[in-house]
Amino acid sequence: MSVALDLPKRERNKQEKRARLLTAARGLFAKKGFAATTTAEVAARAGVGAGTLFLYFASKEDLLVDLFRAEMDRVIERAFATLPRRASLMTELLHVYGAMIEHHERDPELARAFVKEMLFVSAPDRAQVFDFIDGLGARVAERIALRQARGELDAGVSAQLVAENLFALFIARLQKWLGAEGGLEAASALARLSDAFAVQLRALEPRTPARKRRP
Repeated sequence: MSVALDLPKRERNKQEKRARLLTAARGLFAKKGFAATTTAEVAARAGVGAGTLFLYFASKEDLLVDLFRAEMDRVIERAFATLPRRASLMTELLHVYGAMIEHHERDPELARAFVKEMLFVSAPDRAQVFDFIDGLGARVAERIALRQARGELDAGVSAQLVAENLFALFIARLQKWLGAEGGLEAASALARLSDAFAVQLRALEPRTPARKRRP
């Protein structure tokens, strides 16, 4: 977790403490799981008082959501910034969702905490989660709408709805992948996700008018 060096010392100290708390939480959530980790343990690992944590985060859920946004926002920004040029929609989708899968593969226990807890956090943390989902969906919908404008996909279907369907397929595959016993392999998970995406996109292929039968 980086801290801007050009800030006033007081503000820089605040950001440094916040960054230490996020780093400490990340390590504990990955090692012990979200439910088994206490805020006191996070504060102790970060080297701050137990009460200090609540000056930065309202709850353990708040800490998890901030950690999720910090990590996944960075993954998504990098993925869209490095989209292959002149690539197919499928290639773009696998590039973006593959980046998330590869990130989760590096730390599956933390990924399990995200997937298990994120959709059930209380307000206002839930709004942050939905903000991430909606933001990702809007960017994917832009890539779909571009193909619709080119006539590559059926323009009569809502691009936003398709993007939501693709995200649902991703979450379903991610849950199954993280719930499996043994090691996690991003390559196999991405291959299965590709198959699921292909079925969805096949339904969006432009319809050709049926030929009239000769009398």
